[in-house]
Amino acid sequence: MKRILNSFSALVGLTIAVWFFSAIAIMYFIDDWGARGTFGDLFGAVNALFSGLAFAGLLYSLLENKRQIMAQQEELMLNRQELLKARKIQEKTEKAIEAQVSQMKNTARLSGLNTLVNYFTAKINDSNSTDDEIQLAKEKRREAIREIDRLIKWANADDF
Repeated sequence: MKRILNSFSALVGLTIAVWFFSAIAIMYFIDDWGARGTFGDLFGAVNALFSGLAFAGLLYSLLENKRQIMAQQEELMLNRQELLKARKIQEKTEKAIEAQVSQMKNTARLSGLNTLVNYFTAKINDSNSTDDEIQLAKEKRREAIREIDRLIKWANADDF
């Protein structure tokens, strides 16, 4: 960009220098004001040419800016689409993590219930346990087994 700016500055400087020196040359070589006017009229077409070139440059600049804006809009649209895809993937990941956490909770609960069943079974089989302790252990073991069955049925229902 800096190189283009330097080139543009050089062209502007050169144009001003040529204009200045041409004015001095006209004043020096042509003495009559009428002849100077006629000589200046010869360059009316050149003036129109430069004006047309300036206008064409302006149009080119506008069209180039429009093209760049369209390219940026297209890039923004692609970025939006990528963000939507990423969001959908993130939502699926969150759902999978939630399901995994739920499964981990159930696994921990089953493990705890299994420990209780083992404890109550050991209490039932302990020769030092009283009949009331054995009866209570059997009831608690049945409750734990029912809860295990309920969790297993719920897990099987979720698989479908």
